Amino acid sequence: MRAGRPRSPRTRLVLGGLLVAALVALPLVAEPVADPASADDGTPPVAAEGIRPLPQVRRAAAPDAPNIILITTDDQTLDDLRHMPQTRKKLGQQGAVFKDMISPHPLCCPARAEILSGQYAQNNGVHSNGGEWGGYMALREPDNTLQRWLYEAGYHTAVVGKFINYWFPETQAVPLGWEWFDASAKNSFGYYDFDMFTNGERTRYDDGESYSTTYTTERTVQLVEDWSAGRDPLRDGAPGEDKPFFIWTSYYAPHGECGEGSCKVGPAPERRYRDLYPGAKPPSFAKASYDARLDDPNPHIKGKAVLDRARIAQLHRQRIQSLRSVDDGVTAIVRALRAAGELDDTVVMFTSDNGYLLGEHRYLGKTLAYEEALRVPLLVRGPGIERRTKVKEPVTTVDLASTVVDLAGATPGRTLDGRSLAGAARGQGRLRADTVLVQAGARSARAGTGPWMFRGVRTDRYTLTKWRKRSGRVHIDLFDRLRDPEQVDNLAGSRRYRPVRQELKQRLRALDGCAGSDCFQRFGPVPAPRRR
Repeated sequence: MRAGRPRSPRTRLVLGGLLVAALVALPLVAEPVADPASADDGTPPVAAEGIRPLPQVRRAAAPDAPNIILITTDDQTLDDLRHMPQTRKKLGQQGAVFKDMISPHPLCCPARAEILSGQYAQNNGVHSNGGEWGGYMALREPDNTLQRWLYEAGYHTAVVGKFINYWFPETQAVPLGWEWFDASAKNSFGYYDFDMFTNGERTRYDDGESYSTTYTTERTVQLVEDWSAGRDPLRDGAPGEDKPFFIWTSYYAPHGECGEGSCKVGPAPERRYRDLYPGAKPPSFAKASYDARLDDPNPHIKGKAVLDRARIAQLHRQRIQSLRSVDDGVTAIVRALRAAGELDDTVVMFTSDNGYLLGEHRYLGKTLAYEEALRVPLLVRGPGIERRTKVKEPVTTVDLASTVVDLAGATPGRTLDGRSLAGAARGQGRLRADTVLVQAGARSARAGTGPWMFRGVRTDRYTLTKWRKRSGRVHIDLFDRLRDPEQVDNLAGSRRYRPVRQELKQRLRALDGCAGSDCFQRFGPVPAPRRR
């Protein structure tokens, strides 16, 4: 049975009337124009009963406009990709691998806001997962985001899976421009017990058989099959419009299960994969950063103890077991595209919202500007992209929206901070920025640090972050990753590295309020450390 037709024992709740009442007061960000897709009576098209009308289509997509599928995971590290052989084979070996892809604001909600807006947090408003400066509530102009720009450019649009933290169907509108909106109805998704809000209808999947990763895959495959065949999935496969599609397939794995105020319990792997990798050990165990003495630590890790290895090993196994189902999902999506005759006309992008620390620096989680949290995979295959292409320049999550907009020939409704990666993937020119802004927001005003936890910069060799403590005093982390790849020795107080520190602080001042093209600059070489 396809995921699109839920039946008992799943609980269903229609929220359409509540949503319509909540949506009336929300303004649009642009005046409507003539819409060739409107109904005969002149009213704009509707995605589904209970969902606000779709925006006006401004123009038809170009005849050669590709389909675009953005596949994301949640909390996946770069190293975790080793356990996804089909994804590496079907995407990485068939297209471009970006060797230095980072999530510059490594936390779920800010990273997803970057994907939707194409902007850093200082411009889109989302500093953290919640609190005064976080969550979906903080996103500026939520209707003026990626899906609207693509719909107006003549694309079908869909999101399936995890959306963005603190978006709730009872209190928030479906952002304008999603033709198919099929997102988790809770702040956390879950695996064998999860709630989905599908085009105005809320459904709980709690029968013990439905699995959220499989659900996300099957929904995506259904959309590929229907839209490729010119069918309308909103109307039980009736004839629909023949135009390219954009699908954001947003898996929850390998994010931990949430409960008791924490999400640091391991994910629930699919049953058939629960016995995989019985002796697998996390790469963190081989790093000095796992149990090294903390050298002038930042406020977030100061005073922490070394984490229990048995607990971390179990968590690592659960995470990579859960990713096997995602690996199956990527295979199924590629297979569906091939069967529909659309694979050669589709750009498929695979990445994670952020990385994750498994005991490095005595920490379990993300958020911090260590390489394990910043670095994520990015694999892209599609028309014009040669097999086994390698892109070495640093790229970021902020660049994804610009890339999708460029591929689709769409017009963004806001100034984008990122750059299109399409040319780099096709071997057409280099990305010349040499310094990337990295940052994290405060969890709440109670932290006493203002809206930011830290701001910093990362180059090909150095990482510098600047923290403001509750006392008002400033803490600096400075790591030379060439000589200290595990970021154990804080060099902020080193006289030898004073020229490096001063240069990176100057670059931070240039970037911390950046917008648009100013966010990715080429500053030139960093001064060398002084000789001893």
